[in-house]
Amino acid sequence: MDPILAKIQKMINESEHVVVISGLEVVLEAGLNGVRAEQIAYDIEQEYGYSNDEIVSSEFFSRRVNTFYDYYKKIILNKEIATTPVHDSIKKIQEAGRLDAVITRTVYSLHKMAGCENVIELHGSVEENRCPNCNKEFGSAYIRSAKGVPVCDECEIPLRPGFTLIGEMVDNGRMTKASNLVEKADVLLIVGAGLNSPLCRHFLKYYSGNKMVVFNVEESVGDDRADYQAYGNLSDMMTEITKNLQVVKKPEKEKKTAKEVEESEKTEKTEKKEENVNKDE
Repeated sequence: MDPILAKIQKMINESEHVVVISGLEVVLEAGLNGVRAEQIAYDIEQEYGYSNDEIVSSEFFSRRVNTFYDYYKKIILNKEIATTPVHDSIKKIQEAGRLDAVITRTVYSLHKMAGCENVIELHGSVEENRCPNCNKEFGSAYIRSAKGVPVCDECEIPLRPGFTLIGEMVDNGRMTKASNLVEKADVLLIVGAGLNSPLCRHFLKYYSGNKMVVFNVEESVGDDRADYQAYGNLSDMMTEITKNLQVVKKPEKEKKTAKEVEESEKTEKTEKKEENVNKDE
């Protein structure tokens, strides 16, 4: 194993409060475009006559809902949503009892799909589209299969996308929860994002530890602030560091002797009798 990866694996094995910040490159490795799809921005403008940022804005949605949903289906939901070894590896950290949370701005719910439990999706999810009237929820499969603008199957009005649009406020409660978790982390594992990315910039000020790790496809400006850095295929690196993770051993409760159990049962019976007497009085 690469010496840096071996060091990171050892560090995780000695930790009980790992927080993962999962970035856009994790989604791109899964073959998905993301909401803004910046890597194909030129093609989007050629096809739609509008920039990617214009289309995913709240103003555009309210005025050109047909075009918005065409973009949603073709660009955001460009392929089947499926997890990669990155997501499975993070689940292994959870199974070892060492993961506190996953924080992400991506919207495909891939970490939840992999079985991770405490996932904070700052910008929402393509699996949480809602009817603005009855609040019924619809997943990405419903959006993809709809003819034209997807509408509520009961109210027959257009659905609201489950993710935050440009011009809308991010849920402050989620931001606060994520910030608190970063503050308590002993290992901050940043996967698929550079330290100068919008995702990381907000949270780094809350981390005061000395075990900040960056895993990314390539180095970005500002990454030298991390304590450890590794670049390459995200799935390969994450698979490597989560091999043979040690499970956190929780202290066992002291077993009572037969005599202690018997005395405890007697005490409970006595207390119940006293309660009944008090009630009769």
